[in-house]
Amino acid sequence: MNQDDRLAYFVVVHGMDVQTFEQMAIHFACRRGGMRALDESRYISIPVTLDTIGRTLTWVKTKLDGCYRELYLIVSVEAKLSWSEVVIPAEIALLAGQSKAAIKVLLSN
Repeated sequence: MNQDDRLAYFVVVHGMDVQTFEQMAIHFACRRGGMRALDESRYISIPVTLDTIGRTLTWVKTKLDGCYRELYLIVSVEAKLSWSEVVIPAEIALLAGQSKAAIKVLLSN
C-alpha cells in the first residue's frame, strides 16, 4: 500500500467568532469543528489534499487574516506505519511556512 493512502491532511483554524466560522463553513462546505469551553471561540477542521493545501492556506490568510488566533496544518498518520516509513513532502513545510501555519503530526488508528 502506498504511503499516501495512510496520510490525511487537515487545515485547522482556532479562535474565531461565529461569523468567521460561518464564512469558512459556507466557503469550504464543511462544518467539522466546535467551540472551546474556556473562551467560547470556534474552531474548524477542513479536510484537504496535497493539491488543495496551498489554496486553502492562502484563502485563510488572505480572507481571514487577523480574524483567528491559531492556524495549523495537521498531518494525520495511520498508526500501522512506523516513523521510519513516513515521508512528509517538503512542499507541505514550504506551504505551511508561507502561511505561518504550525505543522502538527498526529498518529491515528
